[in-house]
Amino acid sequence: MFRFTKISAVAFAMMLPLCLHAQQNDFESNAFIQVQGGAQLPFSPGKRMDLVSPNFGVNFGAWLSPAMGFRVGGEGLKSKVFYKDKYNSFKYYNVNVDLLCNLSSFFTDDFNSKSRLYVFGGVGLAVFGDQDIDTRLEKDELSGLHNQSHNLRAGLGYEYQLARPFSVSAELRFNNASSIFDGLKGPNNRSDWRASLLLGVAYHFAYNKSKEYSYVEPVLTSTAPLTLYEQKEQEVDARMNTWMKRIKGESKDDYALRTSNERMEAQRLDYSKTVSTGMAGNRISTNLRDVQYSNNKEMLGVRFTDMPAIAIKVPRSEIASIKPDNIQFANTIYNLNPGDKFEVMYTDVINPATGKKYTYVKEQNAQYMPTDGYLPLSAIHQDMEANTNLQQIKDEVVREANEKKILSDNTTITVATELIPTTNGQADYKITYSYTVKDGFSVHDDFAPGKYDASKSPASVAMLKIIKESLNGEFAKYCKPGKPAEIKYSGSADASPINGKIAYNGIYGDVVDQAVKISGKPSKLTVTKQSGITTNEQLSMLRAISVKNYIHKNIPALNDLNLTENYNVEVASEEGSEYRRVIAEFLFHDVLK
Repeated sequence: MFRFTKISAVAFAMMLPLCLHAQQNDFESNAFIQVQGGAQLPFSPGKRMDLVSPNFGVNFGAWLSPAMGFRVGGEGLKSKVFYKDKYNSFKYYNVNVDLLCNLSSFFTDDFNSKSRLYVFGGVGLAVFGDQDIDTRLEKDELSGLHNQSHNLRAGLGYEYQLARPFSVSAELRFNNASSIFDGLKGPNNRSDWRASLLLGVAYHFAYNKSKEYSYVEPVLTSTAPLTLYEQKEQEVDARMNTWMKRIKGESKDDYALRTSNERMEAQRLDYSKTVSTGMAGNRISTNLRDVQYSNNKEMLGVRFTDMPAIAIKVPRSEIASIKPDNIQFANTIYNLNPGDKFEVMYTDVINPATGKKYTYVKEQNAQYMPTDGYLPLSAIHQDMEANTNLQQIKDEVVREANEKKILSDNTTITVATELIPTTNGQADYKITYSYTVKDGFSVHDDFAPGKYDASKSPASVAMLKIIKESLNGEFAKYCKPGKPAEIKYSGSADASPINGKIAYNGIYGDVVDQAVKISGKPSKLTVTKQSGITTNEQLSMLRAISVKNYIHKNIPALNDLNLTENYNVEVASEEGSEYRRVIAEFLFHDVLK
């Protein structure tokens, strides 16, 4: 016991100056009443779970500073002791005076924090009843009081403000009494120890209110010029000082409600935005870097030279009228970060062409993510314009073929462009040319059975003419010497069986072990003048080769590209002329350079 007392005295001596270090002049002490309940475990012979018994406590105390407090209380109910193969219980209680030390105050200056981690130590008196066992210590040898002992204790607790003025807590504590507590003889009259784990609820009578106001003017100890952020914080502090003062005629309860933690944080943020906005001026317009758009997300991204980018939802149908050099901003609100960086908290983005307004709110809008496929808005507009011109070329070619009765209305030619973002900040440009023919009209508009020359198919001829005019005109800018590009030629056939073989006139030379993809799987096909055509896969490949042959003859610029060419072969599972067709797909790499 002497050793424990000595250690406790040293611990108390060390805790006191540590707790006093966080004393604040603007902190008002508050009193509380606390009710606790849990379990107690004596460190005596027997099975641990069988020795556990309920435990209750009541405390009255106060926090004198953000770091230091005290309480007076009592706890107890019953304890257990194991003797002669059975467990006996006896009543007890102890009263203690505890010193409380808030460890959380060492790491924050916010004495209104909702939570605190604390340690405590105390001294008191333990009173207990007879243990009702045959063999016990001779209590008279140790004290004239048969049922009383010192009680020393220490522990660790955590408290959380649930809702003003209530808090909940959890404590682990260790109590020490003399060896007469459990009535068993121990070696050298060793002290009895008990551990308790308690949950509690407390009511605070004056929960961490400030006396007058919580904010004080900052004391500047440096002669260095203030940063923008320091200037902002100084102005915000001044405004908060005024706001925190009690208004004439304001009741104590109304003042406490107005200056609650939540309202205080909201008011400070509001002042921060107001002051930051005044300091920023028209920064959102003068620091505009570029405007981008993500087709996948339908998000307009606005980037700045010295502020985080913002992203706003804009439908793709409305993006054509938004010009990057004509975009306007209104009602912008900023905040200034500790690194002297402004950020946009709110703004209205206005399209002068339509008067349409798009609102950005930082807390509500999606974060700008470059990986979401953003491309320069100017490139998006160029794609839209190019696609429009391509559709016009297609319509004119089809109209002319219809007028000459070369092509009927049963054929539909489709052209499409797509600007594809890449991981290196660039973009690829994809152009697809294809057509479909209604069932029963392919003999007139497309390939006749067993035919493979695209120049003999009116639908293919019309499609190839569109390719020729667009790549020699609108898309000639992508056909620069050495530029990387890919072309995929696709040919298809129906499931009509080939009886014997179809003659091959050798127009494309002998094709030997040509690498192809059949239904997406790599393969090789061979067709020679001597062997002829015996499978629908060979027929499909020759149709694709005929498209390549036409393109290279009529678009010379393609020959100067760093070109990769692939053949895709498809054979339908059904019979029908509508399954005989060709498709050409171009992919130009790094078109933003």
